[in-house]
Amino acid sequence: MNEHIAFLHAIRADPDDDTVRLAFADWLDERADPLGEFIRVQIELEPIRFRIDDPRADELHAREDELLRKHRDEWIGGAAHFPNPTDFGPVFRRGFPDYACLSLDTFLTQGEALFAAVPTLREVALYGLANRGSELTMCPLLAKLDTLEIADWLTEDDAISLSVSPHLDRISRFKLWVGGEPYFLRELAKQAGATWPHEIELVQVCGGTGCFTRFEATRARERNVEADSFAGEANKACSRELVRVTRPFERAFPLSGKISGTCCAGHLPDGSKVLAGGSVHHWFLATFTEGGHCQSMNSRSNDVHYQFRAGTPEFRLELDAAFQEWVQEDLRLKPGLIWVREFDESDLRVALWPRHISEYIADPNPHREATTTGSEFDWQNRGGEARGWLEYRNFVIDNNRETWATWRGQTYHLEL
Repeated sequence: MNEHIAFLHAIRADPDDDTVRLAFADWLDERADPLGEFIRVQIELEPIRFRIDDPRADELHAREDELLRKHRDEWIGGAAHFPNPTDFGPVFRRGFPDYACLSLDTFLTQGEALFAAVPTLREVALYGLANRGSELTMCPLLAKLDTLEIADWLTEDDAISLSVSPHLDRISRFKLWVGGEPYFLRELAKQAGATWPHEIELVQVCGGTGCFTRFEATRARERNVEADSFAGEANKACSRELVRVTRPFERAFPLSGKISGTCCAGHLPDGSKVLAGGSVHHWFLATFTEGGHCQSMNSRSNDVHYQFRAGTPEFRLELDAAFQEWVQEDLRLKPGLIWVREFDESDLRVALWPRHISEYIADPNPHREATTTGSEFDWQNRGGEARGWLEYRNFVIDNNRETWATWRGQTYHLEL
């Protein structure tokens, strides 16, 4: 075994220890291999990755992006391309390919080649499993994973079939999307021992206050209670704190300065965190607590005459100019970075999910009904698209039009 392979095996054997990674970086530096620098960049960046107001994080992100742009295909070899457009990865963590999100078909047909190309891979999210759990049961590639995420909602038959897989005991951590009956969680809880598995994370993807209807909001609150109850039942059955619930929609979202012609985040002269927005008829001003929760929403007429002109370029320019005048002269708003939680005040809304994804995950039914909107392909791939959205930490700012935003505060809009 050559030194390069020996380092990779040592890193895979102890993935949480950076000592071997940094020793490998030294070894690579001596051979003028840019992977050595990349390892150091990602290790330094890891604890500050999402601090968008940290200049050092900005520098490291820029260098990380440049190195990946130049060398990513070389570093992941044959794993550079997947057939399903919803698949993504491998994602690099602390210098090495660590995670991928794959359809069941991709995992079964190309998984062996993927692990051969990137032996440090240790976590996979699988989607498209609903009604097909038995196809995964005997797959030996499961034994190569430390973490398995089920980015889908399994039937009872799926859960029973997968739970008898002889390869599960190698997996120390499970991430299960919660919604409906937690069949696979219950099967795992039956098998759990004093040390296996190490952890089960229930990911509640649907919920929060950024729902589209009152019914959805009510159902979301019910799901909060259900998820906590499922975790409590499993922990009681295992006599240990095995299961925890995470809710990605509860995180804080960055709004940075001018978002659009009629939407701007920042601070008032008294230091209040605010988001100002505008529509054809009104201006809106949302204020937030220090923790980012919306505490008030005020509106007023904008006095812009729209009759017969709404939708024309001339009207849009006039509306944008009037909004800027209100923000700068009346409010004296200083554009800047603020962090907010999900909120929905009808004309102004910040939420985790865009509408096209929310429609597919609002009812996590493993059986596609004839009345379900969208194609069979879209439905089968809903978990992959939602998992990609989570991975990139995107979110939505809705001011009469969906604006998609990244975790860095950058915004863009796509016509769907």
